[in-house]
Amino acid sequence: MSQIIEKTFPLFQRQRHLLFAVSLLLIGSATLKKPLISEANIDYRNFSEIGVSSYYQGDYQGSIQAFQRILQLDPENEPARLNLAQLMKENGNYQEAIAYLTDLTAKHPTENAYRLALMEAAHLGGRPDLVLQYARLAEPDPEALFWLGLSCMDSNNYDDAQFFLKKSLALQDFNPIAYYFLGQVSLKISQYEQAEANFKKAISQDHNLTICFAPLIESYLAQEKYQSAYNLLLKAESALPWNRTIAAELKEFNSLRPEFEGKKQAASAERRKIATPPTVAAIMEGRELIPEVRIGLMEKIKHLYLKTGAKFRFAERNGSKAITGEANTVLVVRQNGTQLEVCNEDGVTLIRSSKPLLLSYQDPGATSILFDAQHGKGYFWAGRQDRCYRGSLEFLRFNQGLTVVNRVNVEEYLYAVVPSEVPSRWPKAVLEAQAVAARTYTFANLGRFAPRGFDLLPTVASQVYNGVSSETKSVTEAVDSTRGLILTYNSKPIGAFYYDNCGGYTESSKNVWGFPNPYLQAVPDKLLPDRNGFLAPADLYTWLKSRPEAYSNHPKYSARSAYRWSHWVSREEIETRLKLSATVGDILSLSVIERTISGRAFKVLIKGTKGQRILKGDAIRSLGGLRSNLFIVQPKLDRDGLPEYFVFIGGGWGHGVGMAQSGAAGMAVAGYSHAEILAHYYQETQLIKKY
Repeated sequence: MSQIIEKTFPLFQRQRHLLFAVSLLLIGSATLKKPLISEANIDYRNFSEIGVSSYYQGDYQGSIQAFQRILQLDPENEPARLNLAQLMKENGNYQEAIAYLTDLTAKHPTENAYRLALMEAAHLGGRPDLVLQYARLAEPDPEALFWLGLSCMDSNNYDDAQFFLKKSLALQDFNPIAYYFLGQVSLKISQYEQAEANFKKAISQDHNLTICFAPLIESYLAQEKYQSAYNLLLKAESALPWNRTIAAELKEFNSLRPEFEGKKQAASAERRKIATPPTVAAIMEGRELIPEVRIGLMEKIKHLYLKTGAKFRFAERNGSKAITGEANTVLVVRQNGTQLEVCNEDGVTLIRSSKPLLLSYQDPGATSILFDAQHGKGYFWAGRQDRCYRGSLEFLRFNQGLTVVNRVNVEEYLYAVVPSEVPSRWPKAVLEAQAVAARTYTFANLGRFAPRGFDLLPTVASQVYNGVSSETKSVTEAVDSTRGLILTYNSKPIGAFYYDNCGGYTESSKNVWGFPNPYLQAVPDKLLPDRNGFLAPADLYTWLKSRPEAYSNHPKYSARSAYRWSHWVSREEIETRLKLSATVGDILSLSVIERTISGRAFKVLIKGTKGQRILKGDAIRSLGGLRSNLFIVQPKLDRDGLPEYFVFIGGGWGHGVGMAQSGAAGMAVAGYSHAEILAHYYQETQLIKKY
């Protein structure tokens, strides 16, 4: 047993199981010894307001000066000292942050929250000696053990790092980033099977942890699990298109082991033989009243294999050329110069035209299978899959390749959209609310991508649309029961935006995309109070590290990693994702220079060795696959004092504008109707029946 473990191990002898939430930095009103604002001293109120407002405007120096003024007036004011410590952490000034936290810890030696904050600052600031010093807590604590493990890892003390990280996870199993680092430790000491298990556990707890992909591939290769490595390389290439290393590794893998690509193609050919497009129940009553929507399924592709589900007609749009055929016919559509071609499996051309081509059926219940369709490119769920769609298929020729458009009636489109967006097992009221929101969004955005030949995308950029395989009885009933219902404002369909999780507070459209809407305002979760003002820096940090009770935090309908999350993004990843080498250079700092009432970052400033760049609104999430803009960010410095990682501590999943799907589910369980749910998230709107 090492000296570090010998010195600290007595802490862990007492078998007490602590909740992780208690071990986090829960520094709210219950732990503060004095109120920040004293009714008897107006100076406190003025300087506190200045400090908080300056922080939200990105004026860190002004905020620091205001809180320092409070300390001049009252040297014992702990909230001011805590806010200063948080400001220093976000600025990467860990020496001063440690000084403020050391004062607090000295005055309150039994206050674990202050010790944990100090350990965090010490590790992020490169002071492993302090991490060890303050690890000697009265009781085992998962967060203390986490920081201790990371500090040992930084010191190349991998045995102790593994020991402390395992101890941390034994006390609190849910900590995806801890499993990631434990996996890295396992790699360092050549425990490849254990590394694989740790990375898989991290991904299972937070599917967005794409930082696990590369080391997990490494662990597969070390164990000669080549099929697993190949499958993950394919997924990683699709999920991380900016990552040149992954692309190079896949190219090298295919060069060394071409048999895996051959097996993949053979498997695809076999699926084309045995797959049968299903016949589905179609809407017949009033079908002619339901408008059609055009979904751009794929763009810029070279060719596509498909299989017909009934007797079909393939014809030019506004032309004379046409072919017909039978069900279960495999066809290949490709672009050849200025021509579109439809061929059979043997490569014989059946029809060729410079005009758009349309595949259609007389049977409204017929479907088509599209093989190896790419989906979710750039997101952690990216991949390729055989997908089946209702309606007709249109093929358009563009300079950069072929575009595939699904033309389908709106209600049958919703049969697949709703279960692609929310689980079909969710309560009826939320399925109905989702159906109304999705229908409204569809009508508000018809023609949005007209220059590209369609109305909407099948992704989160519009609405997720996975096709017939996602349809279920419960969702079909919810869509049918709300048929034709849409939300309006001033008699027009509203922009009914929605997303997964608000983190406790929604956001206004103005603060995300720059356009104001009276019905898209920032509102709290129904179980949380409204805010009359901004949260102080330390309070925002504490709020994001805690898990306040909310409808958006219902354990059955909200993933733990959606409501609250921690994301470590390397400096190199941000530089590569945003292509900063020419204009910004090596990143020196990353700071939020404007926040909204919900706490979301509205503007982020990146400073580098060559220049700087400002990101605004929803573009901020491109920093590193962030789940939302609701975060605080702190640098993790290397031994040279430069950022190695940026540690994002955040809440929510999605842009935050409009309906939070998990919050809507929580409301539905509590007895709210779909109309009441919609009224909460889209205020001042009216429900009308369009058809």
